[in-house]
Amino acid sequence: MQMFKKFIYSALIGLGISAFGNEGPQFLYKVLSSEDWKASQDKEVLQLPSADDAFIHLSKEDQLDRLIQKYWSNVSEFYVLKIDTSQLPGDLVFEVNPGGTAKYYHLYNGSIPLDAVVETIER
Repeated sequence: MQMFKKFIYSALIGLGISAFGNEGPQFLYKVLSSEDWKASQDKEVLQLPSADDAFIHLSKEDQLDRLIQKYWSNVSEFYVLKIDTSQLPGDLVFEVNPGGTAKYYHLYNGSIPLDAVVETIER
């Protein structure tokens, strides 16, 4: 079933149709190290960590606090980026993380254009 969903998302995106209709998120969030954020400034797309090699990890606003507490609590400086999903190339899939139960948005076969970042919050 998951492979079928990915196929449908890919087909819709290829046709220029939103895979989310009216119910999908207009914005998603990406937490990025200050090093990666600064290195991205002179590029067309965000420089991402190796953890995003298979797919790019994104989250909804209501998932940010838990994500930051779990992965970024010991980091002195990082950025939370608000991303306009209508500008994301690739296959955006809402799915359970491997080995987990919570669903997150993952961007397959894509990138995050710097122009898709609509707000930046330094923490």
